Parts: sequence; structure tokens; C-alpha cells
Amino acid sequence: MDKSSSSSSSLSSQISSPQIISLQNSFNKPIPYLPPEIVTEIVSYISEDDIKSLYSIIQINKTWFNCSIHVLWKQPFKYTSLTGYSKLLKIYIWFLPEKTKMELRKNVFKFDVKEFNKIPTVNYLNYLENLELEYRSLYWAIKLLLPTLKSEEKEEIEEEENHVEIKERKEKEEQEAKNLRKVQANALLKELIKLYKENCPKLKKFKMNDPTEHLKLTVDELDHICTNPTDQKTRIYRSRRKLIISC
Repeated sequence: MDKSSSSSSSLSSQISSPQIISLQNSFNKPIPYLPPEIVTEIVSYISEDDIKSLYSIIQINKTWFNCSIHVLWKQPFKYTSLTGYSKLLKIYIWFLPEKTKMELRKNVFKFDVKEFNKIPTVNYLNYLENLELEYRSLYWAIKLLLPTLKSEEKEEIEEEENHVEIKERKEKEEQEAKNLRKVQANALLKELIKLYKENCPKLKKFKMNDPTEHLKLTVDELDHICTNPTDQKTRIYRSRRKLIISC
């Protein structure tokens, strides 16, 4: 028998050995029970910015979930990017009051927003303790979120149009869509701030420039300040409203 055959035979015997089978079976055994006090102590050694590890341990079992979920959600905006803000807001939309959802659906979106139909199994608002955001960042996160919400299919235009008419129609549609996004972003911003202020029992720190003053702005003023924070018109708005804008 040559060397390669011998190696192959040896490997085969190792794979089928009782020791290996026993080891494989041990991996399928349930994780030993640990009392919540011990799990909480273990979780305390995990850094709050280690989101990957925290997300992994909440999936172990119910005990690990209950002992660690508050760490993930007590200041979720602190350790993420603008795209992450948008994903978080998509979850927080679930918790808007049903009356608010109905009004937004009817008067602002005018289509069925799929996030309005979600029924959360965990109330993440109960864990929120620290909310420090730039107002402009929250606004941009909402604008990133809007295209991901389900909208109605546009009806195809059957009549014939020349190139000029098509261009004019598209420009008009784009401007209308842009204006509509401003209205939608403004409405969602107000409702989310209201949600945080009224439905987070553990919220200790709520810092977002001056939301009360920002909410007095018109749709166009707010959009301009958030998208053009340093130009002359923003300074005029700031002076008139006596706002403190963090850019």
C-alpha cells in the first residue's frame, strides 16, 4: 500500500472513530442553564460598542436576551452611521400610535406604509435611556428611509407623447416627488420626536438641538436648514427663530 492510500485510510478511520462522533454529539447539547445574575455579570464585561457580540448573545436563549437587550437599545444611535439611523427609525415607526399612523397614511403618504402594519414583539422604547442626535442627521436619516417604504405603483401613461412633453412631465413629477418627500420627512420627524418624548419611561437624556423651536419651522425652512446648514438663508432662519443648529 502506498503512502497516499495509507493516509487516506488513516483519515477515514479518524472521521468514523467513536471519539469524533461523541464530540459531534456534544455540540448538539443545549447550553447549560445559568441564573440571570451570572448572565448579567458576564454581559457587564462586554463593551457597549461591541454591537456584533451583543446581537449574538441575545439569540442564545430567553435568559441571555432579557439580560442583554437593554444594553443594545439604551442608546442605539450612538454607535451607528446615518444608514444605521435610518434602519433604527424604520423599527421605531412600528411604535407610533394607531391614530397617528392612520392620519399619516391618509393625509401625508396616501398609500399603505408597510411599517405601519408591523406588530412589534418587544417594546424597544422601554430601554431607551440616552438620545443625543444632531437634528440634521435625524432629518437626513428619515429622507433615506422614505424610498424604502412601500408606495403605490404608478399607472402607465398610454397616450402618445413627444420628447418635450415627456421631459416636462418627468421634471414635474420629480419636483412633486421632492416636495412630497419634504412633507413626509417633516411629518415623520415631528411624530418620532413626540414618540420619544412621551413613550420612553427610562429616557434620562434627550438632546437634539432645540426640537421645540425646529418644529415651528415650515416644511421648506426645515428642509433648507437641514440640507444647507451654512448658507446665508439658513443664518436668516436661525436668527429669526433664534435656533442653535449643530452641524
